Amino acid sequence: MGTDTFFFALGKIVKTHGIRGEVQVYLYSDEGSFLDYKNIFVQGKYGDKVPQRVLKARTKKGKSVILTLEGVVDRTQAGSFVDKEIFLDRAKLSPLAEEEYYWHELEGLAVVSAGGEELGILSDILATGAYDVYVVKGDKGEILVPAVEQMVKEIDLEKGVIKVDLPPGLVEANAL
Repeated sequence: MGTDTFFFALGKIVKTHGIRGEVQVYLYSDEGSFLDYKNIFVQGKYGDKVPQRVLKARTKKGKSVILTLEGVVDRTQAGSFVDKEIFLDRAKLSPLAEEEYYWHELEGLAVVSAGGEELGILSDILATGAYDVYVVKGDKGEILVPAVEQMVKEIDLEKGVIKVDLPPGLVEANAL
C-alpha cells in the first residue's frame, strides 16, 4: 500500500453505535468536510491501511462522527473495528485556497515569535467557533495562540515554521 507519508490519521474508532453495525469515531481535528469523504483506510492487523467505503456519516456531539461502513451490518462486525485508527489518503484531499491549510499540515510545526524566539511546537488545534486556537508546547509550558491574522504572521510549510506576533506578556500570562 505504500508508506505512511501518503496517509494521515483522521481519528480513532472508539466504540460501536447501535445494533446495525455503525461505529463512533473520535476525530483528531474538526470534522470540517470529513462527512464528504467516502473512501477511508482503517488500520489493519499489522499496521497496514485497509481500504473501507463509508456509506453514511453523521456528526455527534463534540469531536465525533457516526459511520456506516460498507459490509458491516451488525454490532459484532462493528466491534472488530474498535480501537483502530482511520486514515485518509492525502492525494484525495480537496485543494485549498492560498493561505489555507489542513490541520495535519500545521501540527508539529515549530512556532517562533516575530523576534525569532522559539516558543515551541504546535501540538494541537482547538476549534472554538469564532476562530481556531493553536496549542503550542515548549520550554515555557503550554501557550494558547489565537489563529487570527493579527497574531499569526507567517506559515511556512517548507521550512516547518509558524511565525507569530504576540502581545507583550502573553507568553508569560498564557504559559501553564
